[in-house]
Amino acid sequence: MARAPTSHTPQFSRGARRPLCIRWVRMLAALSLLVLSSTTAAAADVYVRLRVEGVINPIQARHVKRTVERAQNEGAELLLLTVDTPGGLVASMQEIVATLSNTPVPIVTFVEPRSAQATSAGAFVLLSADVAAMAPGTRVGAAHPVGLGEPLQGALDAKATNSLSSLMVSLAQRRGRPSDLAEAMVRDSVSYTAEQAHEKKLVELLASDEVELLRQLDGLELRDGKRLATTGLTRIDVQLSALDRALDKIADPTVTSLLLSIGTLAIIYELATAGVGAGGAIGALLLVLGLLGSSVLPIEASAVALLVIGLVAIALEVKLPTHGVLGGAGLVSLLLGSLMLVDPSEYFGGVARPNIFVLAPVLGVAAIGLWLLARVARRSLGAPAQTGIEALIGKGGRARSTFGVQAPEAEGQVFVDGARWQAQTADELIQAGEAVEVVAVSTGPMRLSVRRKQ
Repeated sequence: MARAPTSHTPQFSRGARRPLCIRWVRMLAALSLLVLSSTTAAAADVYVRLRVEGVINPIQARHVKRTVERAQNEGAELLLLTVDTPGGLVASMQEIVATLSNTPVPIVTFVEPRSAQATSAGAFVLLSADVAAMAPGTRVGAAHPVGLGEPLQGALDAKATNSLSSLMVSLAQRRGRPSDLAEAMVRDSVSYTAEQAHEKKLVELLASDEVELLRQLDGLELRDGKRLATTGLTRIDVQLSALDRALDKIADPTVTSLLLSIGTLAIIYELATAGVGAGGAIGALLLVLGLLGSSVLPIEASAVALLVIGLVAIALEVKLPTHGVLGGAGLVSLLLGSLMLVDPSEYFGGVARPNIFVLAPVLGVAAIGLWLLARVARRSLGAPAQTGIEALIGKGGRARSTFGVQAPEAEGQVFVDGARWQAQTADELIQAGEAVEVVAVSTGPMRLSVRRKQ
């Protein structure tokens, strides 16, 4: 007998739809989270600000490069670079200009506060930005190349002037600024006030402070078609680290010249004296710092050189009795090399710098060990001789005859250290059988200088 159809098929269909509904719910939830996260990210828009101040040098160039990389990593709306510089090294300026000209992040340069300047190399930095701005009372220009504070001469002047003029013209043309006025800053050392530069369209904006500048930037369309939105942005300040600030001071031309001069004199002194002393290590340390400040050595190469100098100095300290001076110079080199080898600006959210709580104890233990070693060496050098005729100094004995002042004989015999010796005394009368003490030994002929033992 045939059985009536059952409801298995409808039950199977409901069971198949339930996982499908769950998948749709999960997809909608994930989509909601994605929209929420994108909204949150949009609300957390930022701009990065850094300052170029003082002489432009390799430290400043590296700082700008790392800050531009950070602005890219942060997805910043723009990078604001405030400027107050009288100029600096051409190589460092060219590195900064290349960095600012080859980043997708919009660059805004701003000469501030009042009385600030963007002269010489600073003029190139100012005009390399997408938007150039100046505060009232500031100035730009006077970018003719010089050497050691003096004008260049002949073919060298023509070569440097033509090269820098072409760079200035290319920067101006790229941003739509008058290239003839920009070129005049290089060829004729022309300078402009902020008002003149704005009127002649060398700079796009004239703002009294950063707040007004951001207000003017809001909605401004760049040459690539992008429109800036600066309302509600969060500012991220990127400043030089303590080590970079110290290196920035070293890069001052006066300090660099002193380091190179003193380092060279220390090396000459080391070569002119016998043995190996602290002059070599100290001279090498100062030379590396001077070459770093003059942009001859890169920072990483300088750090490696300092580490090598430190290790060699400590190794020599173990072998040579320099009383810790050589080892101390080595420890200073190791410390500076360790701090310079790691660039803190390369890290975002991770290890920012060498852990001083790990580095300091290691160097402290090494310093204590070298101090103990120097103390033992100093004590050993100050100890009386244990072998040879010098070992007789300080030993006691007995006079075998009468000699000395008012004695028939000026010299006599003493028994010291198991042997009979010819002896003399300075201003005493020594009787036979008295205890004596050796105070000096002379040769040619062999004589002991003795005195009555107290």
